[in-house]
Amino acid sequence: MAVLVPGSLAGRWNVVFDMPHDSYEMPVEFVVAPNGKVTATVLGPLGTFRIMNTEARLDGNKLTIDAETSYGKLKVDATLEGDRLHGKWFPEGVVEQLFFNGEVRGLRNRAYVSKPRLEVFDATWSHLERDFYSGDFNGVDVRSLRRRYRAQVATAHSDGEFLVLMRQMLGEFHTSHLDFFATPSWSKELHPAAVKDTSVEDITWKQLTSSVGYLRIESFEDGPEVVARVDRAFAELGKYPALVVDLRGNGGGTLSAAMRLGDYLLPQMQAVGYFASRAGLTRFGARSIDQIDKSKLPVFSGYDSEEFTREMTNKGVLLLKTGGRAKSPYRGRVVVLIDEYCFSASEALASVVKETGAATLIGRRTTGAMLSATPVALEGDWTLMLPVWDFRTAKGVRVEGQGVEPQIGVRYRDDKDADIEAALAFLK
Repeated sequence: MAVLVPGSLAGRWNVVFDMPHDSYEMPVEFVVAPNGKVTATVLGPLGTFRIMNTEARLDGNKLTIDAETSYGKLKVDATLEGDRLHGKWFPEGVVEQLFFNGEVRGLRNRAYVSKPRLEVFDATWSHLERDFYSGDFNGVDVRSLRRRYRAQVATAHSDGEFLVLMRQMLGEFHTSHLDFFATPSWSKELHPAAVKDTSVEDITWKQLTSSVGYLRIESFEDGPEVVARVDRAFAELGKYPALVVDLRGNGGGTLSAAMRLGDYLLPQMQAVGYFASRAGLTRFGARSIDQIDKSKLPVFSGYDSEEFTREMTNKGVLLLKTGGRAKSPYRGRVVVLIDEYCFSASEALASVVKETGAATLIGRRTTGAMLSATPVALEGDWTLMLPVWDFRTAKGVRVEGQGVEPQIGVRYRDDKDADIEAALAFLK
């Protein structure tokens, strides 16, 4: 086993945290000061599992990291062997969400080639100024903002400092779906086993009581197999006079499942919402999506997200319609469970069923992050996540920045599922 000097840790690594049902891979930058102090910065995208503040120490070839995460505090004990590291991570203190531990593996990213940060900064602004969904940039003085942060980026000494500055800058737009991060890579060396496609497993169902069915949708994935999965669910759930659809913790996704769900819950084809890009606003001579006459919008009613993207790229505006296409539409009473961890497409669906009266919402207000974004690859292995399409419900209600309020609010409890109890009580 090679014993490394502190400086050999410096650079960009790919690090994997194993969890019971998934693995999280993230790019991490290690900076080693002349006095041996180690700074570890997670450069990956912001997600459900976030690592914020870190304190790291290197003693010979033993690396210790204490980190604050979105799930609480955790500790990493790892051993360095050349360009690899391996060890364990485990929670520290009282952590409600983390009651397990796992392995951690890392591989130095030898393929990474640094790009001058001001070039990356300027490329980011080029995309922002051209494609950001709001023509008024949410009231931001973009010239002043760009000038102010460009001067700070010029003094950044590491990718970690650069990332912090970029996120501070983007935060001044006060919008969701806007992020800057190091482009994640999925290393086969860190994932020796084949990665299983779990997209259809994100949709599960069961009997809740003798008269109530239960449909759980953890995320909205894309593809014909997802549409078929929704059909299978309702083929079994259709016999129950009441149904609970659980969207809690659903981070969003694409159209397939949501559009097909609409076919079962809505009795006829109808408008459920509309999108607009900057180019679409220009074509309609509008400064914002709220000035668009939705009666003149082209219609999209398909399930394929790639087709939807092509149509949006070509037309810039689209009115979504769904409903009434299921052979056996669901006729029973429906409750949809929502919470503060519902994002994006799950919020759109919640707003639609509330607006149409197709279901009763129970739980807590959703996040208020309903835009459509696209990843933009930048040089130097950086990615800009850019919100490019704005959204309104069929009645013109904005979800972004506001969220969706349930008709029946429920206070969260960690000792029982108060949402399910409230749903069953309502359905009785």
